[in-house]
Amino acid sequence: MNVQKLAVLATFHEDGPYTNLVAFVASNDLKHIFFVTPVSTRKYSYLNTSRKASMMIDNRSNSENDFKDAMAVNASGAVTEVEKTDELRKLYLAKHPYLRDFFQSPSSALMRLEVKSYIVASSFQNVVEMTVT
Repeated sequence: MNVQKLAVLATFHEDGPYTNLVAFVASNDLKHIFFVTPVSTRKYSYLNTSRKASMMIDNRSNSENDFKDAMAVNASGAVTEVEKTDELRKLYLAKHPYLRDFFQSPSSALMRLEVKSYIVASSFQNVVEMTVT
């Protein structure tokens, strides 16, 4: 999961779901996924209204082989804004060093998805669900 750099984040609002691409990093124990967002965005507003979110991370290549080779992981849980500690800065920037200014900007927030479950889909129809404790 830490090989992929981008994920699709789905947030929820009274008007329905809303999706965005986000650069992410997972904690070593896979219990948390971190991403950064500007505080002036719809995404940030929706996350403050409803903390529920889902994130899809996949390895598709947009080719016919994806039907047998692609794998997608869906992580669901609750999102909260967290402090930009040195430890989290190092974790995030080790994967995304080109986002240093974005991470450090006072107008950006570091968000943490506390994963409640993962659903892994592979080989087009093989699906496994895991609850995180």
